Amino acid sequence: MRRWIAGLLIVLAAACQRAPVPASHVALWQISRDGTACGWILGTIHALPPGTSWRRPAIDAAMARADRLVMEIGEPIDPAIAGKALARLAYTPGLPPPSQRLDGAGRAALIAAYRRLGLDDARFANEESWAVALQMSALASQKAGADAQDGVEPQLRQAMTGKQVSGLETIDSQFAVFDALPPHAQTVLLASVAREATDPRNDDADLLAKWLNGDVQGLAREATSDFLADPVLHAALLTTRNRAWAGQIDTLLHGGAHPFIAVGAAHVAGPDGLPALLRARGWTVTPVT
Repeated sequence: MRRWIAGLLIVLAAACQRAPVPASHVALWQISRDGTACGWILGTIHALPPGTSWRRPAIDAAMARADRLVMEIGEPIDPAIAGKALARLAYTPGLPPPSQRLDGAGRAALIAAYRRLGLDDARFANEESWAVALQMSALASQKAGADAQDGVEPQLRQAMTGKQVSGLETIDSQFAVFDALPPHAQTVLLASVAREATDPRNDDADLLAKWLNGDVQGLAREATSDFLADPVLHAALLTTRNRAWAGQIDTLLHGGAHPFIAVGAAHVAGPDGLPALLRARGWTVTPVT
């Protein structure tokens, strides 16, 4: 689904929205120990409708108190660099056309998505299914008018100018997560993206509303639905990465840093989200009202 690929992958990400949505109460967590605030966690939407107002006083106060910004990828995203990183991993000679890798229903959805986006199998010759899925997701979002420059991350960079910025991953390591998926999981992902590309329902608007309203339980349900209900995909795209990130954040906190941590909304939801994993490491992590 585009909405969770957007939440999982900055490089080729955008939440497909058609009109601004009023701001509400985006969830923010404070990390503390012995009553002293040490850091903050914000779940993000990587691309927003133009004009979306999501900041609130508590978020601004946390950004001011933090000594650094920590995001999924630290450096600003250069599409040319991202494209080269994708190309390094995406190709395997001799692969069958993408439509031949799916079952009947998946194949029909993919062909319909091709038609809508002006694509065909030849466009993705010898590309692995995960790479086809990510590119189709990005193209569908672009067709809908989404722009990652309207996302949370660019706004955070601007708001926290002068403070250190670091990343929990790199472009290459993010693509490597997808590249390591077994073939069946890749086809599940591709079929899901194809269905989403032709679905008339605006599920992304529902996700955005949940995020703006601070509906943490709703986001947690979303993080276990559609392709993220597949245990292999859920483990690879969320659980394993969150555990690695929690370790990095724990090290930062123990080193005396006071980070403002901004990661995709899927990574803060549920029992394997960052707030829960940091609590398991002994930190007090509480919602900021």
